[in-house]
Amino acid sequence: MMEDDTSVLVDLTQYDTHGFCPGYRFRRHLYESLANAGCYEARQDWIQYIGPVTEFGNCNPRNGNFTANVLPLCRPDRLKLVAYILEYAFLHDSVVEVAAAPDSAHDDDAFGLGERESKRADTKSGRKQIQAKMMLQLMSTDKVCAERVMKVWKTMLSTTRADKSKNFSTLDEYLDFRIVDTGAPFVEAIMLFGMGLSLTEEEDAELADVLKPCFASLALANDYFSFDKEWKEAQEPGAPMPLNAVWLNMKWHGVDVPIAKKLVRDAANRYERSFLERCDEFRSTHAPISEKLDLYLRGMAYQVSGNVVWSLNCPRYYPEFRYDSNAGIEDVLTARYRGAAVGVVEGEREESDLFEGGPLTALNHRHSIASTDSYFSESDLSASSSSWSRASSRSSSISAASRYSDDDSVRDQPAKSILPAGQDRLGMEHVNAPVEYVSSLPSKGVRGTFIDALNLWADLPEETLDRIKAVVDQLHNASLLFDDIEDGSELRRGSPAAHAVFGVPQTINAASFAVVEAVRKAAEIPIPDAVNITVEQLRDLHIGQSYDIHWTRHTSCPTEDEYLEMVSKKTGGLFRLLSRLMSTNMSDDEVKSEVDSLVSQVGIYFQIRDDFQNLQSDEYASQKGFCEDLDEGKLSFPLVRYLNTADDTLQVREVMQQRQTRGSLSLPLKRLVLQRLARSDCMQYTHATLEQMTKDIDGSIGRLERLTGRKNWVLRLCLEKLRV
Repeated sequence: MMEDDTSVLVDLTQYDTHGFCPGYRFRRHLYESLANAGCYEARQDWIQYIGPVTEFGNCNPRNGNFTANVLPLCRPDRLKLVAYILEYAFLHDSVVEVAAAPDSAHDDDAFGLGERESKRADTKSGRKQIQAKMMLQLMSTDKVCAERVMKVWKTMLSTTRADKSKNFSTLDEYLDFRIVDTGAPFVEAIMLFGMGLSLTEEEDAELADVLKPCFASLALANDYFSFDKEWKEAQEPGAPMPLNAVWLNMKWHGVDVPIAKKLVRDAANRYERSFLERCDEFRSTHAPISEKLDLYLRGMAYQVSGNVVWSLNCPRYYPEFRYDSNAGIEDVLTARYRGAAVGVVEGEREESDLFEGGPLTALNHRHSIASTDSYFSESDLSASSSSWSRASSRSSSISAASRYSDDDSVRDQPAKSILPAGQDRLGMEHVNAPVEYVSSLPSKGVRGTFIDALNLWADLPEETLDRIKAVVDQLHNASLLFDDIEDGSELRRGSPAAHAVFGVPQTINAASFAVVEAVRKAAEIPIPDAVNITVEQLRDLHIGQSYDIHWTRHTSCPTEDEYLEMVSKKTGGLFRLLSRLMSTNMSDDEVKSEVDSLVSQVGIYFQIRDDFQNLQSDEYASQKGFCEDLDEGKLSFPLVRYLNTADDTLQVREVMQQRQTRGSLSLPLKRLVLQRLARSDCMQYTHATLEQMTKDIDGSIGRLERLTGRKNWVLRLCLEKLRV
């Protein structure tokens, strides 16, 4: 990649950098309007899914968009998505109270905000929609780079939560926290994604010492330029002091603001020099350095200068430079301010020439980051060498054990003298233990996410949604306990099954109690007929399970249609339960019907996918055992296809009879079955069935999105993660 392909070199001396970044060069992205478009889309999604927002993020029409300045080597085809993600990160930092309660940490997704992000009741659901949109676009563009971005984001959140209230006694101690808190490693991961680069573990290890002074200088520059705004906010009654290096120097050394700021700048300069020196040393030590690593180091250096130039007059820090942050007029304002300071030598254009039909019309033609079309055409890229001169297409109650004396006089006392009237000494720890055990095992949480996704269209209050989740979770856990006993499974999610730990009788009792509790909880859902709906779906579930058990016990192969009906009742039962509960208040019958159809498809897809993965997935083998369905004698979808269509099924039928006698199958016998299945078309047929179901489900989602006018990114992400 040539630097001039994506950016223009700008003379850094024309800026008053306050003494920062001497010896650095500054570049600004040629396609800045794509960055502005990404920020605009992120803000519009935030408004749609979460609520009003007035804080500023990336945009700076005077000195350049943060993304365009800090990541000038970003590929143009990824710039808009990168800016969208960074705008989300800025809004997260501004609007969200990051210090969530400790027990809410598990609820974060790859781009989690924590619990107390806003006073809006549907904020958690809304931010999951935005997260899902970003994750889908990241993974579909570059899965390797996307995994790094999401991993670093989670690290940043956990570090922020752990250390926000910590008292720091030295600058080094503070920087260990601040480097992560300020997002420097996150921006580095985003830079790699934007440039289409990936680093090996060995390269990461080699570069760790080189990068630390770069990250430190970025953190200190952030503190220096943001301090005046934070200091002003700290003067409000009851406001805390800012967690900022300037304030810490004031406290450590007893100095005023100007001296403390000078100390911060001097420290930043030392780290800036150290970074350049370490880059030179790395290039010398690893000569000849690879083109990839050389480009990477240059990209990191441009972050230092780009961050400073953006910080000089960004609306995020300086109220005097603010405008309507949600109007999408950054291209117009940038053209007004560009002049010599941007280093653009082409002729001036009138503001009205920037957009055909004016700025508001232009906004209507911006492509979404999720557009199936290209973000821009080759003609868009070649139309102008500078995008800021053009428009873009934009309870357990535990009772203590009673200790009785061996004294006969005590033992012969009437019961009421030992057990006071009304006291309940027998708690629920034993009846709850198997359920609590299985719910504690690692889980992908697909059903909970699915409920959140459907609620985009159901629009139920958070309290009602939580009650529905409680019922579904209780029934799901009960079904796992029953299934493992009925199937003879010794493993559940890579751990011993509950009945292997607590025994079969106790586990059956616990599962039955969980069903009773679920019905009781259903009565608390403020939805008409919630109990009847729950009982009806439980009825279907047990009927479906009865056929699964019968076919397994008698090695009787059903037809494909019979199998699908069984799956619809058994696995689809819980999915239909949640859809029936959630769609009760939907006024549009067409939407309700489409939701029912979608959920039925998902339930069947879920089971056929499980059947397929059980016979060919290494992950499933580690969680449940190698081809566990064969051990159980389960007539899964691929096996049903084989037994109904293959020319010679005698060997497989005989092996399944052996399983009845032995209770399981040896490894050689499992391999024999797999060989016979491989010689037929049953695995290919199963995969093709899943592919077609994926298309059908995607079509249902699309119809619901058109009917409701609301794009469901969480549901689309669910489908993508389940794809095989």
